[in-house]
Amino acid sequence: MTTKSSPASLSCAVALLVVLTASPAAAGEPGYGETPDLAMQSCQHLFAAGVRRSGLYYLKPDGTQAITAYCEQETQGGGWALVYNSVLGINTLDFWGILYGDRLGRRGRPSLDSNFYDGSLYVYRKTEFVSAVQYMDVIEDLAGKTVVAFTAQVGGFNTTTMRFLSPQLLTGSESLYAHNFAAGWSAPDYDGDTYVSGNCATRYGLVTQHYGSCWVYSLGADAESPLDDGRVGPHLYKTIITELQLATDGTNHSRVRRISRFVRW
Repeated sequence: MTTKSSPASLSCAVALLVVLTASPAAAGEPGYGETPDLAMQSCQHLFAAGVRRSGLYYLKPDGTQAITAYCEQETQGGGWALVYNSVLGINTLDFWGILYGDRLGRRGRPSLDSNFYDGSLYVYRKTEFVSAVQYMDVIEDLAGKTVVAFTAQVGGFNTTTMRFLSPQLLTGSESLYAHNFAAGWSAPDYDGDTYVSGNCATRYGLVTQHYGSCWVYSLGADAESPLDDGRVGPHLYKTIITELQLATDGTNHSRVRRISRFVRW
């Protein structure tokens, strides 16, 4: 005699199948991205395979050499790789004096708890999961509140000028997007911003980052005297703090706990 499976048992079977296909290993064993041998191409590939926990993973962008990356899998649909992270602390300013020749290099550890930069992640990569490469800036204030400051998409990236090609704001702060993403880029030894009276990097603590004329956030420097602010950063302009409803230290350019940039890759 043939018996029919109940809807409940079918649902359990489907759920079990999803779990089994989402991880290559049994319970207690490494999953996708947790060892070099289990590295996938990108954070988006990890997300597609069922990885939903944010953290440090092994990736193989070119299919051969494994690298480590911080993948944000819980915000804005997941599948975001950390490009840079500036955290409040002693000598934050010193970390961001990146010279032009090192613009596509890497320094620090990919983590939300330490300063980190990986310029190679700016190299234009579009996976099969998106129609255009997307970026996301995240800010955490002194009280621990975290907000997505903006999201944007680009049509490409110029590795010589470090400018985004055909950038477009998707959501969030127009001012922050204009000053810290869509315009130019400068380093202590390279002037590529839109400030007509000089180089924003040399004007503000030798901090390398994307500038307009000049910034509403700095990964290191203050805009008030003394500009180095004890060499502690990052800083965010008060109008953006008000716009994003963040906590302030009472100055015009408040310290914040963290500024992070991610690419959806």
